[in-house]
Amino acid sequence: MAKLAKYLLIAGSVTFLGAVAWWYAFYQQFLGDKVKMASDCFYFSRDYCVLADAAALVSRVPVYSPVAFWSAVGLLAAGILVLAAAPSGR
Repeated sequence: MAKLAKYLLIAGSVTFLGAVAWWYAFYQQFLGDKVKMASDCFYFSRDYCVLADAAALVSRVPVYSPVAFWSAVGLLAAGILVLAAAPSGR
């Protein structure tokens, strides 16, 4: 069971890092150095996030979706729960 927890935690971490890279690559092309203005778009789709999505028609990077972030959160939470539920190896 600890092995499953390890795989879930690794998958969650990789998914989180991928979400950060995807979010940055997508919004940086429109906002440049002010990419931090789109920080809310990392985990939630607000009105101004949708405006950037419309501009994505000319983008080389696919439209970022907060589903990537929430998938990472789910995988990490599942890994933590499985790890907590695993019997100790003593």
